[in-house]
Amino acid sequence: MNTAKVIATDLDGTLFYPRKRIKMIPKDSRRFLEHFIDDGGRLVLVSGRNRYFGEKVGHNLKRSIDIIGCNGAFVTCNNMLIQEKCFPVDELKQMLKEVRREYHFMVVSLFCRHRNLVVDTGIMNWRTRFGYRFYQFIQGVYREPALMSDKVFYEELEKGEVYKVLLIVGILPRDKQKAQQITDVLSKAYPDMVFAWTDQAIEVTPKGCSKSSGLAFYLEYNKISSDNILVVGDSGNDISMFEAYQPTSFCMAHSPKDVQKHAAHIIQRFSNLKKYIYPSVEIDNPQDKNNLKGH
Repeated sequence: MNTAKVIATDLDGTLFYPRKRIKMIPKDSRRFLEHFIDDGGRLVLVSGRNRYFGEKVGHNLKRSIDIIGCNGAFVTCNNMLIQEKCFPVDELKQMLKEVRREYHFMVVSLFCRHRNLVVDTGIMNWRTRFGYRFYQFIQGVYREPALMSDKVFYEELEKGEVYKVLLIVGILPRDKQKAQQITDVLSKAYPDMVFAWTDQAIEVTPKGCSKSSGLAFYLEYNKISSDNILVVGDSGNDISMFEAYQPTSFCMAHSPKDVQKHAAHIIQRFSNLKKYIYPSVEIDNPQDKNNLKGH
């Protein structure tokens, strides 16, 4: 076995690629992970999603996993919350006020400590509300519980328990580039917050929070060397992981070129990692032999 003891993976577009709307994780990836965990390895979900969904993945795998959620805003280990960071109330309120004035986001939502996802409907018309509800419906097993309530949205803002803000730019392919451009502008305008783009959305977390910072804390907490970790992702919010753990960084082949260039290796499927971790074990799928390449 390779020295890798920890696999730190993104979810959407990575572990969930290709999507299986009933079983969640593709069969070949599931078998590989079951073997890896049973062999003493650790699986850490490093995602923009909240804790509820990470726990759902653990139940799906029937294995113990750890979670670095909301892009590093909180970290769990052995089912315990070991670190968290929320936005300062006044700073968050001011930022939202200003960006709403400057940009017309389709959806603005909060990921909170005790609420998975709260959507502000005040900026949505009936078409947007219908579209968002329909989008949530078709997500199937990947759906995150979302509460559409202006009242609760502003209550959560005042509590100071917000881990992450999600700003959805649009749903069209061109909105991906627009989201990336807006992310660059906002990063310069608000240096006390972290902005990362994922497809047509922009994720905002408190200063100091990123997937790489959450992962660094996790490794230090568990006294695990960075030489023993392997990171996998596909989006702009994974770049910090690729740069921090570059020699063992893996990016999905369907990712944007601007993301791929930060990783050491490109893979077609998450399960291709087994050739790296278990090089002497015969690959189940003959096609997998050609699916791992460096660049």
